[in-house]
Amino acid sequence: MRVSDLERQVSARVAAVAAACVDAASALHRSALAPDVARLSALFTRERGARQRDYMRDPALRRAYLGFFVPHNVARIAGVLLRAQLEGALPTAPPRVLDLGAGPLSASLAAWCVWGTLRQVTAVDLSRPALEYGAALFKAVGADCPIDLRDAPLDGPPQRFRPNDVVDVIIAANVLNELSDPRDLGPRLRCVQNTMAWLSPEGRFLAIEPAMRVEARALMALRDAVVGTTTVLSPCRGAPRCPLLETRGDWCHQDIAFADRPPSYRALERAAGLPKDHLAVAHLLLARRGASPETGLRVVGGVMVGGDGVERRYACGRTLVTLQGRPRLAKDIAAVVRGGILADGADGIDDVGGGSVRDDATAPTPPRGARRGQIGREGGGPGERRPRQGPRRR
Repeated sequence: MRVSDLERQVSARVAAVAAACVDAASALHRSALAPDVARLSALFTRERGARQRDYMRDPALRRAYLGFFVPHNVARIAGVLLRAQLEGALPTAPPRVLDLGAGPLSASLAAWCVWGTLRQVTAVDLSRPALEYGAALFKAVGADCPIDLRDAPLDGPPQRFRPNDVVDVIIAANVLNELSDPRDLGPRLRCVQNTMAWLSPEGRFLAIEPAMRVEARALMALRDAVVGTTTVLSPCRGAPRCPLLETRGDWCHQDIAFADRPPSYRALERAAGLPKDHLAVAHLLLARRGASPETGLRVVGGVMVGGDGVERRYACGRTLVTLQGRPRLAKDIAAVVRGGILADGADGIDDVGGGSVRDDATAPTPPRGARRGQIGREGGGPGERRPRQGPRRR
């Protein structure tokens, strides 16, 4: 199968999920959906202090999340999975999936979008109604696979949600940041270590977090904590420590296209005043064993233009590097999406498609007068946080 064929199929499935979400949410009440979406978006952003811990108990907010934010999550997770699949970092056969903090099964739906079929889904969440919404969405899009729903807290005894068999892919989407304060890695690390023991030999653990500074940097710190005992497949390319953690202001995230949205979803975006063609996400892909990738460069910043008129971009290999134009970056460097891989971009090379490479022993300082695309300055819009899966209840 050509790459373009796979991308088109995944995009079509994501669009089908988005349409099913709008239909399902609209059917829950006769009132217009857009005002509820706008209200929930405000609670996720400028009015975060007013958001209650159990906001998903509000039927209006619950259907707004189902109709608008589930498609965002599905598109984000599917985009990360697709990129990893194209990089050869995921199993090719339909997997058995463990969906941690599943809510309405956004991660499982994203996995279906990428593989087209799944052998088994075990979905864990505190909210049984949210899980049942997700099971209904599976039927709505024609995704026929066995689904085991487990309503249980992730900080409780693991036996309550341990799958009946080993699994091939574990996805924790917007969950780890709900387990503890970002400065306390203990609960997050235990969750990763405990559940990875249930993976098949070639299995994968994927953590998805909002592309905001605090959550993304906590994920980067978790990444450093597991290096040496776990194989880090993505986004890193073999760095022993995350170079972006050396400063307070930088964080690693990727851009995901969300272009092929169905008309009903675009109409909801317009009515709510929230159109978005690209989404941002932070992620960490782990394996139980194997070698970390040490070739290629992962682009982690947008194009910057310094006061000297020279274009630059940041990328990660075994260390952080600066791609520098003469004075413009080559088209293949300037055009690659944030999170994409530049082939033959190992640290020792002197040239990548017309752009010189400089190893940065310390964390980056943007060139004087730089504008556009600095690391972390285009963090994903908030609003992807989910109800706490641990001590707090919905």
